Amino acid sequence: MFDRRALLVGAVATVLVLGFGLAVVPEAAAGHSASVTTAATASPSASSSSAPAPSTTTPSATGASSTQVAYEQSVLANAKARDIPQEALSLPDLLGHDTVSGGLVQTSYTTAPAPMGIGDWGVENVSGTATAYTLETSSWEGSLTLNSIDTFLPDNDGPDTFGVQLNAVTTNTTVLGNSSFSYWIQNVLYYTPSEQTVIFLDNIWNFSSPTALLPTNTLYSYGGYPSGDFYYDFGPELYLPLPFTANLYINSSVTDDVQTGLSYVTVTFGFNLLNSDTGISEYSGVYDTVEFNSSAPIGTVPASPFLVDGSQLTPTGYLPYDAELMIGGPGGGTTTSVYGISGSESLRYETPSGAYANAPSAWDVAADTGETSEGISETWTHAGTVGLASGPSIPMPFWNATPGGNRGATELTGTLSPANAFLFATPGVAGSVASPEWVPTGLSSAVDLTLPPGDYSFEALLSDHASATRTVDLGSRGASASWILAYDPQVGIDTPLVAWGNAELSAIASGGHGTSASPYLLDTGRSPGGYLNSVFSMSNDYLYPVFVGVMLVGVTAHVDLVDPSSFAVQYPASLDAALESLDLPTTNNLQIEVYDSSNFVLWGAHDLTGWFFVDDYGPVGYLPLANVLFWGVTDSLIGDNTFVSEGSSLLLMNGTGNVVWGNVFVNGSVSPDMLFGEDPVGIWTFEAGDLLYNNYVDTTITAYEADVNLWSGYPQVNLENWNLSHIESARTVSVVDGFALTGSIVGSAWVCGNFWGSYVPGSGLPYNDYGFIEEGGDYCPYPIVAHAVTFSEHGLAPGASWTVTLNGYAQSSTGSTIVFYEETGAYAYSVSSSDGQAAAPSAGTVVVGGHGSPTVSVAFASEHSGRGGGYGHRFG
Repeated sequence: MFDRRALLVGAVATVLVLGFGLAVVPEAAAGHSASVTTAATASPSASSSSAPAPSTTTPSATGASSTQVAYEQSVLANAKARDIPQEALSLPDLLGHDTVSGGLVQTSYTTAPAPMGIGDWGVENVSGTATAYTLETSSWEGSLTLNSIDTFLPDNDGPDTFGVQLNAVTTNTTVLGNSSFSYWIQNVLYYTPSEQTVIFLDNIWNFSSPTALLPTNTLYSYGGYPSGDFYYDFGPELYLPLPFTANLYINSSVTDDVQTGLSYVTVTFGFNLLNSDTGISEYSGVYDTVEFNSSAPIGTVPASPFLVDGSQLTPTGYLPYDAELMIGGPGGGTTTSVYGISGSESLRYETPSGAYANAPSAWDVAADTGETSEGISETWTHAGTVGLASGPSIPMPFWNATPGGNRGATELTGTLSPANAFLFATPGVAGSVASPEWVPTGLSSAVDLTLPPGDYSFEALLSDHASATRTVDLGSRGASASWILAYDPQVGIDTPLVAWGNAELSAIASGGHGTSASPYLLDTGRSPGGYLNSVFSMSNDYLYPVFVGVMLVGVTAHVDLVDPSSFAVQYPASLDAALESLDLPTTNNLQIEVYDSSNFVLWGAHDLTGWFFVDDYGPVGYLPLANVLFWGVTDSLIGDNTFVSEGSSLLLMNGTGNVVWGNVFVNGSVSPDMLFGEDPVGIWTFEAGDLLYNNYVDTTITAYEADVNLWSGYPQVNLENWNLSHIESARTVSVVDGFALTGSIVGSAWVCGNFWGSYVPGSGLPYNDYGFIEEGGDYCPYPIVAHAVTFSEHGLAPGASWTVTLNGYAQSSTGSTIVFYEETGAYAYSVSSSDGQAAAPSAGTVVVGGHGSPTVSVAFASEHSGRGGGYGHRFG
């Protein structure tokens, strides 16, 4: 598996060796090209690019053509085949559907999830009329100041890692003597708040046609990795606590090489990281320089400026010439949920004088990138600076944009009760056709949002509670509102069940007190009409979901989820054609995710299923996607459930001490798996010390246990217990978290390991699914043919206990018999007593097999003084 951190440490070393790395570039010039030849201009003229016109294809209901879908799937499949990590792909919106109407670019990001930030795509408001303009420059600077941020989405790599991207598109780029190419240039920063680390990445994508590849001979000199589809390079990994300001730079110039007599179009990727409190630069540098293989004599290669053009799309036919700074998921088309943020952004271009000027017009959303976010509210008061705060992500025009500027920032305060209810906002008054946008709320009932002035309609939702709606007129002085939801079991399960800590459990429980004797019982009623409220089907263009069905975080109270709802969602009709083209259904089941918690029981679920888009990276693609996810969970039980795998059923990572018992895992028929083509997986485990037994596992890939930490990529020994230490009668009762585990999943008289659909009796033990279980395996899988082995004593002093150890397993009793169950074979035993009485025999070997059940008689010293020693016994 890709070791992300090892690779990045190497990248840091490379920067230091080259000598232009940490804190050696003057702040004012950090990352700037030394040979700027093209000044910024603003005019209504069309692009000078002579790239071929895009091909025409029939769009689907979402606008994505069949060509786009095929190209997108090819890019992701090739990346997986080459073991390129998900973080390396800062994807364009390959399934986007931007258009040109009336001579003006129209972007497709009209609702969240969206790449929230600043976007300039060359359309401005001139006396109330939308007007296209073009802008060419050799350098863009994106600046992000973060005072605080709280992101969380367990499906992501992190799960708090997010990305910041500065992106722009070149024009007239010369490759092999042809000056008609356009390339998407990305300078990306990944930040992990929990580790206070920043990692840099750059990408180059060919925007010169709808399905443009990036052959190796496109580039002449570079420090990273051309993959054939795109180019990427990881930069340094740095320690950077909050608050900080990150300045990102992308530059385009022409490099003259006097030795070869040739010139090369060159792009550079730079950064300057400052402590926001002190204003002192902590690190700065250029971490990658890429020269295109222009192959033309010095003086004949034209400049290749970044172009913003509001009158035409790039030759892709579905993505614009824009410049953008955005916050989104950590690569791979992901999204991220922002629960809290305080900061600001700016986007500036280099002018002919070498100074930097604000983007001429701006929206609060980017256009070209595929990664997205939700939960960021953006405002502006002075052109050039965008404020970032918690709130609904509502794509809207800002300065000099049309139809309006949405200028100003105002505060909405109030109360939401219960605190774990869901709040959604819609611009305008009630009944507006705009899409409701999720509003992040904190761990208390207090609501504190910053929004542009205007009217907003809010609705609060929670399962088994009546909804509460409010329309708020947010003027310059702000406003306040409260949403108090009354308990109403007739509502049913119409929202996910979420709890941040023990205090929020009572609002989603039908009973209990959170103790081992009286655990919380999570609500298990059915959804009205069979589906959750439609707002919970929210996903981005890569069908990456925002919501999960159950999410428990930091919960230590005892919680039982018994016979749960399906947490099914119905996708909007606008996605029907796109889903059909991908052979996916129009419905799905949301996941159950438990994070950093203990004492949780999932029991009796009849249909744990749900599909993941084929292009999502599953566990070996470094995203922890599964129908049930345990991340950092201990002392919990998953029992008596049925999993129908549409790719990935159960994932255990970074926990221990859990029991997985009595579950059925079978193949589904909807979605191919993310790693193994069309092979669904039953159980993934990236932890050690759990007990998994008496399960029926008949998925194509039954189990996968790799010696790696799924998140970090570091080696990690993951040794699970796939069977009991001994064979038990199926009538044996074991109590785990208050649930009695008894019986055999296949109706056998015996219990020890699991039933595996791919196990061939006699093929050798342990069963490890042909190596997918890297450590250990199941040493006694079904079918089990066992015999009772009975030890009978006499002569033991009254009240004394005695112990027999057979085949390494010990049992003690104060009764007269001890019974074991063993398969055919010869097994050593030993006998002892608690009061020191000598046993005869005290040790020996019992041979199991043939007919009948063997019995060993043991006499203690009160009747057979001094008799002992080893005896061999054979019983039929």
